[in-house]
Amino acid sequence: MGVEAKLKTLDVEKNLGVVTLSDGTEFSVPRLSMLKIIQVVKFLGVDGAKIYSQAREILIDDSYDLIEKYAIILESIQEAQVMRIFSIILELEDKQSLALDPNDLLEILLVLSEKLDLKKTFTLVRQLMKKMFDIDLPDFKELIDRAFPEAPVEQVEENTSEKETEEKQEKEEATA
Repeated sequence: MGVEAKLKTLDVEKNLGVVTLSDGTEFSVPRLSMLKIIQVVKFLGVDGAKIYSQAREILIDDSYDLIEKYAIILESIQEAQVMRIFSIILELEDKQSLALDPNDLLEILLVLSEKLDLKKTFTLVRQLMKKMFDIDLPDFKELIDRAFPEAPVEQVEENTSEKETEEKQEKEEATA
């Protein structure tokens, strides 16, 4: 197969799809490029490392309960920092990304997730972060498990039955 034939078999479209935004305009969802991945890794390695370090300090501080820790972490993260990755991927200025309608952004993310293997991309970015910055980014499952630990079912039932027993005793004492 010649070079020309090989090039024709490559998917070289610059866009993954088109989303009609809430204002009626069409937005072409751009492909993920190596330049964008490097920019995301650079952002994560510099700004992301600072955010992660601050969050880690808060998480190990025993003077707050878990909910307070998450609230403090979320409060410390600026919206522009969160949107920076979307700005890079979507080739938009930070202010433009922040101004996107949430539903429009979700539709764009759906196109990205349908057309890309985001799990594989994230895994490779994690590996690149480790090699370039010696930073271990947690995987999605680990983040979810940390944020929403699984509550033991038996303990919840015991607490409920103890509460019901206490309420029943209080009622009996009040009627006696």
